[in-house]
Amino acid sequence: MASERTTFVFFGGDEGAAAAAAAKTYEQLGAGTDGWGNEVIDGATSTVDEAVQVLRRTCDALQMISMFGGRKVVWLRGVSFMADTPGGARSEDVQRGIDELLDVLQNMPADTFLVMSAADVDKRRSFFKKLSSTAEMQEFASIDITREGWEGEVAALTSKLAQPLGLCFEDAAMELFVQRVNENTRQISGELNKLDTYMGPERRTVTEEDVQTMVPVSRHGVIFEISRAIERRNSQLAIRLLNEQLAQGEQAITIMRAAIVPTVRRRYSTRLLMDEYGLNTQRGYRSFESALNALPEEARKLIPRKKDGSLSCYGIFTTATSLNKLSLAQAKQQLFACAKADRRLVSTQADVRDVLHSLIMILTA
Repeated sequence: MASERTTFVFFGGDEGAAAAAAAKTYEQLGAGTDGWGNEVIDGATSTVDEAVQVLRRTCDALQMISMFGGRKVVWLRGVSFMADTPGGARSEDVQRGIDELLDVLQNMPADTFLVMSAADVDKRRSFFKKLSSTAEMQEFASIDITREGWEGEVAALTSKLAQPLGLCFEDAAMELFVQRVNENTRQISGELNKLDTYMGPERRTVTEEDVQTMVPVSRHGVIFEISRAIERRNSQLAIRLLNEQLAQGEQAITIMRAAIVPTVRRRYSTRLLMDEYGLNTQRGYRSFESALNALPEEARKLIPRKKDGSLSCYGIFTTATSLNKLSLAQAKQQLFACAKADRRLVSTQADVRDVLHSLIMILTA
């Protein structure tokens, strides 16, 4: 590799992406070697003693030259002890062990490399600053599904991961897939591989039925299945999913603000844009996306943004496809009904099921 670094660290909430990048680097560094000197060490630990043992083993592996000479590559995979946990970075024993590893990294034999992958690293610790000064660091943050426009980011990631498999999605299939999976690259890749096997080599376009058959609903996905049921005016499904979440201990206000409030708000703003600027979905997503990007700046303020500042159009598009029978006046009334129900949940002793069931019937009428 072109870099002069000997230590490579990949970490972040998107553990799958971090692990994939680490695996690629490990493979590249080991290219052309006989493989005998290379080693993979499991860094997933649950106790302080386990973490200390892994750190010692890693130090030993880095200090021992390859059996037949030449390049040696060690991959410390799936590290958990650098997170802010009792069995990790909070422990003084673990911190001392990490400091010892950092000392070893400063004095490794020639042509020795360490690759490390981790889901979570406590950036407040001194070891992180020391590691950052010597290692090539790359963070893979997971998509924040509490932010407006997260659907477009997950859809873009899904399309990117599906491309090597030769898979493409119908619009409805992509919408359902995005709502059923979580934001983790590993899980998305796993579901795409299942679809690839299920569909076989003859069929490369994923349909909504394929997703319904093969892709289970994640915990986050259930929340957004409620949103989808409301948009499709399926009150029975929305209420059933709502009751299941409440029975499993989910808070009513969480469901309200994660699934219902964003849906109602998005329906109102989308209806307003469609009426004011003559937008329609008849020509498909790309045409709709272009129309949104061509709107005046004042109108674009109603559209959520991606992390890079560009418009997040996918969620608006999927909402627009379900608004044929909803007028702007009705969308406004639903917004007021939603605000009233939210206040009842936080300021009265009303039965939460009654509040949410009544609201869903209003939203799906």
